[in-house]
Amino acid sequence: MLTYFDVVEHLITSSFGGPQDAEQRDIRTAVQRSYAEVTQIRDWAYYHVHGRLITSLPQGTGTVQVSGSTVTLAGATWPSWASGAHIRIGDTIGRILSTSSSTVATLDIGFTGNISAGTAYTLYRVTYPLPADFRNLDEPSDEFNWWSGLYVTPDIAMKLERVANSSGRPYHWTVIKDPASDGWAIKLLGYPTQAETIDFIYRRTARGLRFSGHEASVRAGTIARSTTAVTGTSTQFSPGMIGSVLRVGDTTNIPGPITSITPWFSESKITDVASTTSMTTETSGTIAGTTKYLITDPIDVPPHMHNVIYSAAEYWLARVRNQKPDNAFSMYQRDLRLAMEMDQLAPLSGRSREVWHDGGWRSPLKPDEGT
Repeated sequence: MLTYFDVVEHLITSSFGGPQDAEQRDIRTAVQRSYAEVTQIRDWAYYHVHGRLITSLPQGTGTVQVSGSTVTLAGATWPSWASGAHIRIGDTIGRILSTSSSTVATLDIGFTGNISAGTAYTLYRVTYPLPADFRNLDEPSDEFNWWSGLYVTPDIAMKLERVANSSGRPYHWTVIKDPASDGWAIKLLGYPTQAETIDFIYRRTARGLRFSGHEASVRAGTIARSTTAVTGTSTQFSPGMIGSVLRVGDTTNIPGPITSITPWFSESKITDVASTTSMTTETSGTIAGTTKYLITDPIDVPPHMHNVIYSAAEYWLARVRNQKPDNAFSMYQRDLRLAMEMDQLAPLSGRSREVWHDGGWRSPLKPDEGT
């Protein structure tokens, strides 16, 4: 695996730097900036992943009473998704701002006048959070159709919701800031009337970088391992290390890069941290006690992007140090172009079939071959 530690060590070597903290600060800055730029400069195939959300069945059980912005439910309880959901009472629609109990909720705006007890209502959900690593997505697909609805802008979604907020498919959709978190959410228009799965392909963001492998906490003490269980002595394991890479040296040397004279003997991703002296790794093995180690974060890119990470880091280090980065930029562009040329999920080979869309279109006709 290419790691944060490898790129930092590469810059120390290529720039004739030393281990001093002042020098490593600009090196770490260069790695962070190059990593952010390269991983977001295009929609790399490596970051295309499958996402799924499950729609919620609207609730109309029981009755409500409204006084100002307080709505009280009788004969039922609010579902777990009530906060942020819409509530329709007659021809008026409001949004649940929060729930203070299983039967009492606060609306974002008050209804005109009070609504007496025993009034019917419909509670429905239109906003569903997208994955925390969401960046952008393709057209969603429900269980019964490739998709009959259309993407609309958030402004059009607001207008549709304002004047024609009704139930049933086809759903139009948009992407908005999730009102319940710092992330993004998909909003469905023509709110779902049943629980079903909606799948989509989205581009995720790359995993962040925290541990360079040079911090004291990621080298403290020694370790032993039996199968996937790692036990530390005087170590400082923490939950933030889950997903990082454990590299194992020997009883004398902290592991260096694979190109060093003391390279690591094995590496594995950390899957769980139980305490400051206990963790679990993805792969198993046996390590004698008093073995030295280090923990660093993986560079979340495929192999064909490794060179561009290195050259982008060299370019950014030259920028940070104000050392005329033109030459470094030329190499960076060369490696970026090669990475883009190699960026594919699979080459097209063999026979190609037509794909029909049950919404009314099919892939274009192709010329006959061999006839």
